[in-house]
Amino acid sequence: MSKPINEPRLVQQALIADEDLSFELAALVPPANGITNAASTFIDRATKLLLSDKIILTDEQHTAVTSAIAVAQLTVKEGAAISKLLRNPDASADVIAGLRLTSEDRQDA
Repeated sequence: MSKPINEPRLVQQALIADEDLSFELAALVPPANGITNAASTFIDRATKLLLSDKIILTDEQHTAVTSAIAVAQLTVKEGAAISKLLRNPDASADVIAGLRLTSEDRQDA
């Protein structure tokens, strides 16, 4: 029978062998994932609303929902960046540079 894992570092390595998530930052991962999950759920529900035969939206409402979906899609990407930052703080410069590039792309559109 193997010895129980009771060292935080060993637990971390057992759970996430391919990432450098420190046990100090591990408590931030669920709320960070919650950002992405909430945005994804919103996209799903908003898309169903747009496709619904039972609810007819005005042009303004349709535009508002479509714009909100676009914002939620950006939130999913930024939520993923938050998770990357937590899992690999050493690569934070690369993640932040990617966010800046995405932001500049949005401004050019």
